[in-house]
Amino acid sequence: MASHGKGRSLRTTTDTPQVTFFSVKVRLLETGEMFRVPGCSRLTKVAELKEKLELAAGIPAHLQRLSYIDEGDLPDKSTFKYNGIIPKGTISLRSWSQDGCSDLVKAAAEGDLPKLKYLGVTADSNYNTPNSLLLSLEAKCDWVAARASTALYIASHRGHTAMVRFLLRNGANVHGKTLLGSSPLHVAAAMGNCDCIDELLAYGAEIQDTDGNGHSALDLASLWGQKKAENRLFLYQWKKRASKVSLKSHLDPKELFPHQKYDSSLRTWRCGPQAKNYMVNLVTHGEYSGTNINAPRKSNNQRRPAKHEESNVNIKPCIDGLKQG
Repeated sequence: MASHGKGRSLRTTTDTPQVTFFSVKVRLLETGEMFRVPGCSRLTKVAELKEKLELAAGIPAHLQRLSYIDEGDLPDKSTFKYNGIIPKGTISLRSWSQDGCSDLVKAAAEGDLPKLKYLGVTADSNYNTPNSLLLSLEAKCDWVAARASTALYIASHRGHTAMVRFLLRNGANVHGKTLLGSSPLHVAAAMGNCDCIDELLAYGAEIQDTDGNGHSALDLASLWGQKKAENRLFLYQWKKRASKVSLKSHLDPKELFPHQKYDSSLRTWRCGPQAKNYMVNLVTHGEYSGTNINAPRKSNNQRRPAKHEESNVNIKPCIDGLKQG
C-alpha cells in the first residue's frame, strides 16, 4: 500500500515592512514656539522635515538647524531611524547665529518692528556684521535684500500685517522665494492670514505662482484647510480675470435677442380657449436681394428700354406667328 505524504503548499510572500506614520513636535528655541509636524516615519529624512517646516514653522530651510536630545546638528541625508527619533518626540529648531540671522528670525517671528528696523532690512540701515563690512556696495545691496525677504517670509507666516506693510513699502521683494520655491504669499495662504494676503496682492504678488511642489497659493490654502483664505484668493483671481474681459459698446443686430429688438409692449403670445399659450416666432425683416451688399453691380452700359420698345418686343413674335398661319 502506497503511502501518501502530506502535501505542503508553498506560498511566496513579500516581507515588506508596513510604514507607520506619526507626528513629531518641533520647538523653535529663539521664541519657544512649538509646532506639530504630521506625516513622518522612520524613513523620513531630515531634509524632508526641513521642507515641511518651511510652511509649518515659517523658517526657510537654509536657515534651519535641527537637533535631537543633544545640540548636535542632524545631517540632512540621515533618517529618523538613524537618529533614533521616536513618535511624538521633540526636536529642537534654531537658526544660524552667523551674520545676525538668529536676531533677525527672533524679531520677525515676534513681530518686534522697532527692533527689526535696526537689523539691516532697509537700504538706509546702518546695521553691519563682520561679514557685511567686507562686501562691496553691490553685494551689500543684495545682502540687505536677502534679509528683507527672509523677514517678509517669517512675518507673513506669523500674520504680522504691520511688519509686512513696512517691509513692502521699504522695497522688500514680494516675489522673493526660498531655495525650495516658497514665497510669502504661499506661507500666508497656508496659515490663513487674510490681511497679509491682501497686502501682498496689493504689491503685485502673483496668485498663479507655484512653489517647488507645483502648488499655488490657492492650492496651499485648500490643502491646509484655510477656507477664508481660499475664498479670498478665489475672489481676487476671479476679479483679475474679469478685468481683462472687454465688453462691446454697441452690439450688432444679429447679436441681439428678440426682447432687445422689439418694443416690450409688443404682445408676443396668444391665449387659446383652453388656457394654452401660443408663442409668436419673432423673425427679423429681410432685405431685398437686389439691395444686398452681395448683389451684382449694375452696369452703366445697360439701358432700360422705353415703354413702346417693350411693347414692340413683346408683340412682334405674336404678329409673326399670325402671318405664318
